[in-house]
Amino acid sequence: MKLCFALLVACLLLTACHGQDREEGVLRVGLAHMPATLDPRFATDAASVRVQELLHRGLLRLDESFHLQGDLATGWGQPEPLLWRFTLRPGLHFSDGTPLTAADVAATLSAVLNPALASPLRAGFAAVRQVEAEGRGVVLIHLKRPDASLLTRLTLGILPASIAALPQQARTTTGCGAYRVRLWDQHGLTLERVDLHSRVRVIHFTAVKDPVTRLLKLTRGELDFVQNDLPPHLLSYVRKQASLTMQTRPSTTFSYIGLNLQDKRLKDVRVRRALALALDRNTLKRALFADLPVLAETVLTPAHWAATKLPRIPFDPKLAETLLDQAGMRRGADGIRFSLNYRTSTDPARLQLATAVAAMWRRIGIDVHIESLEWGGFYARIKQGDFQVFSLAWVGSSDPDIYRWILHSSMWPPHGSNRGRYANPQVDAWLDQAAESASQQQRQLLYARVEKQMHADMVYIPLWYDPVIAVSGPRVKGFRPQPNGSLLGLKDIFLTESKSDR
Repeated sequence: MKLCFALLVACLLLTACHGQDREEGVLRVGLAHMPATLDPRFATDAASVRVQELLHRGLLRLDESFHLQGDLATGWGQPEPLLWRFTLRPGLHFSDGTPLTAADVAATLSAVLNPALASPLRAGFAAVRQVEAEGRGVVLIHLKRPDASLLTRLTLGILPASIAALPQQARTTTGCGAYRVRLWDQHGLTLERVDLHSRVRVIHFTAVKDPVTRLLKLTRGELDFVQNDLPPHLLSYVRKQASLTMQTRPSTTFSYIGLNLQDKRLKDVRVRRALALALDRNTLKRALFADLPVLAETVLTPAHWAATKLPRIPFDPKLAETLLDQAGMRRGADGIRFSLNYRTSTDPARLQLATAVAAMWRRIGIDVHIESLEWGGFYARIKQGDFQVFSLAWVGSSDPDIYRWILHSSMWPPHGSNRGRYANPQVDAWLDQAAESASQQQRQLLYARVEKQMHADMVYIPLWYDPVIAVSGPRVKGFRPQPNGSLLGLKDIFLTESKSDR
């Protein structure tokens, strides 16, 4: 496979025309998939979220430690327990030149709350009773109940009131971000800078599903930048290309093994801990993922303000066997203690991971049957809680309220994502307090307790934080990958224009 790939590269490079004419100041970005929508009220897939950041801005934004910073808002506060007041920056405008006022903010948030619009983000604003404008520069958000996580969701892009009143506008939009839409056709999506004096005047996004083709286009100079969706076996090729620059960084995507805590065997915490101790995570990430992931112990990254330091789960198969013996699950005459069904998707990387994990568990006497399903069928079963064991990832976790969504006993399927059906009244109480507390310091203490208890109860088997992998061509200088995979930094890079580019 590697030889065929190398020969294909050589042939294409020999026939490629490196001196293609191109418009100066144009950055060409390759995506595995085009965005599903440019409407911030409907953006949930990764491509849509990343691209719309260049087009839209919200009241607030999150910094690298996930602390809130002002974006469209210069200040905010709670004059009353169930009221938030936001003051807008003066002189704000949309990309078409029209002023941005509090009425636009109120219209956008009210549209998300409108059940007729059917925004997938509506559940995140369930605590909001009403949004209103106070003059042109102040927004008031009235709550039904306290919601400490509301501010995190106010990174939602703001639309003009005239557009916010309409159904989804998937391929056309007007925002107040750094770029506006120039064209979206069969050749891709083209954005142009609102301020035309910028170094990157135009960004053109092209869908190139196949990662090999995407890298070849980058090597040939047909693309300038790609990020993620690159299988590990291609990274050695990238490193050998003098014209390419690869940067990696731990992301906010948490990979894990999910467990059904109501299963007759897995409900014993000794069994769950044995499964975790039997995994050599360092070997797994080296062998399967080019040693790029960073080992994780919980969902939130260590850089998050709500994260707490947890002890590393060691690789200790002897202790794993001892725990299984203590749980009354001794080896039979055939060396097998019991069997597990491991569900995964047909994605090659996920299937390889499941195969390697199963091999490690078989060494401690657990027979593992791998059931590989196409994505739709696999994910439907996981969401229903229909599994013994599975592997997945929580993508882009930035709000600590995710712990409520995945741990609270009220969030068993179909009401939430506590798919393993974990139930701990003390954890429920901590999560309820954290959801309503206005003090970040108190929330930090509460989430630390939740994380420690989650770790002790082995609700999930943590694996690692997947890496952000950014690969740039020779024209791109100064890009720095972000833990959440944001592409917003593309607006501030340097684009060099050599003589051969013209």
